Order: sequence, then structure tokens, then C-alpha cells
Amino acid sequence: MASVKLTIKIAGALAALAILGIWFSTRYSGENDVVCDTLTLTGEISPQIFFDAKDCLVRSTAKEKTFVVTESSGGDWESALALGILIHRHGWDVEVVDICASSCANFIFPAGKKKYLHGDSMLLYHGGPHQQNMLEKMKLAEQYVVNSASAVNTTPIPLQDPHARMEGAALIDDQGPLRLKVREFLGVKDVSSTEDLVAKLIAASDRFYEELGVNILLPHYGQLGRYEPKYKAYEFGGFIYRLDSLARLGVGNIEVKGGEWHPERHPVYPDVYQVTYP
Repeated sequence: MASVKLTIKIAGALAALAILGIWFSTRYSGENDVVCDTLTLTGEISPQIFFDAKDCLVRSTAKEKTFVVTESSGGDWESALALGILIHRHGWDVEVVDICASSCANFIFPAGKKKYLHGDSMLLYHGGPHQQNMLEKMKLAEQYVVNSASAVNTTPIPLQDPHARMEGAALIDDQGPLRLKVREFLGVKDVSSTEDLVAKLIAASDRFYEELGVNILLPHYGQLGRYEPKYKAYEFGGFIYRLDSLARLGVGNIEVKGGEWHPERHPVYPDVYQVTYP
């Protein structure tokens, strides 16, 4: 078996960004008080990102706290969910400067006490926990690991998932020990099978949405009903909602910096389609 580990990611719909990490704006008041008032994410969300940010999210005594997303194509479902839980429970605002896609849009943006968008920023969705083929994708990723471990060097390995850019996907990484700690944080333990893992992660995600008052359809409504043909055509990297649809899905308290929101000005816009809920 290959040494890499499996994880479920809701991967970004744009070219993969480098994992540039989290930047902190921190000062200290007294020996133990951490007045960490700003966290800035650029890049993919990973277990390492979660643990880099965790202490600041939990311990900050700042009156106003903001989690800033400059640009994120999404990343690991579990770590984004864990970050969203801490952002919500410790009263952080969330601000999107450029693009917040996939698991970032699913779990980090809705978690904000107050949510800020810049005028031409982008919130991009393309699937999530209840995506119809998520379990199938996880099993595909498992088979890819098996094939990679047993293949002769001259045997070509097929692409793991040709549609990974266009919907939530199960991918492969090498952060196994940290991932187990993230799952412990989420209460996902004693996993007996792929089906069991997916079911427990879905349950953890649903509990979080219930805590937020957000409809569980948020990540994948654009794959259902009248939108299914566009989704199944695999011509788009994802879909967007306007502010009124977001509000009806339970994602409210959004303020646009500089006036009106115009995601159509974002360079990724030609790669998305617009979805109205309901």
C-alpha cells in the first residue's frame, strides 16, 4: 500500500493555489492573553492550516476578530469544517477579498458572525457532503492508491478523477497524523469503512449547518433539478448564488464593502453558472 493517505476534499474549481498558509496579526496583553485579531488565509485548506490557526481562533481576547480569505480554492472538507466550527463558536467575522471556493464557501464563509464581501469577490460552490456521488469518489480515490502501489513503473496510472475541478472530490494527501487529530476534533472516531467515514463526516457537517441555521442544500443545490444538466455537462467549475438566494439558504448578515457585489467582474466568472434558490 502506498504511504500516502486518503482524504475527502472539496477541491477548488480554479487552478490549484500554492499552500501559502495563514498570516496572523497578533499582540499580547499580559502573560497569557492573546489579542489575535486577524487571520489571513491564502491557498488551500489543510490539516496544517487548521492547527496553525487553532490557538489564535480559540484564545483571542480581541473585541473585533476577522478571518480574512484573500484567495482559496478550497481544500480539505474536514479541516474547513473544523475551522468553520471555531470561527462560529468564538465569534469571528469572515471577509472574502478575492475568491472563496468550494470547502471555503461551504464552511468558512457561512461561519462568520458578520460576513464581508468585496465588490468583485467570488463565492464559488460545486458540491459537498450530500453530493450524490461523494461516496463513489472516495472509493475511486482508494482504488487509485491501490493501483499506484501495485503498478509496474512502465504501467500508466489513470487520472484519479477527471472531474475533480468541477465538483466535490476525494483526493490524496500525506498529512495522515494531523488528519486523525482533525477528525478527533470533529468527533469522527472508530471509523470502520469508507461508508462509515463518509456517513460520520456528513453527520458532523449537518450538525454544524443546524447550529448555523444554514440549509444543508447550500453546497450542492446547483447540482439538482433544473440545474442538473449544467452540472452533468462538466463544462463549468461551479456555480454562484446572489445575495437573496444566500439569505434564503440561511447565509445572512452579509455586507459588501464598497457598495454592490459584482462577482461577474471576477476572472473566474466565465467558469460558473448562476443558481437561484428556491
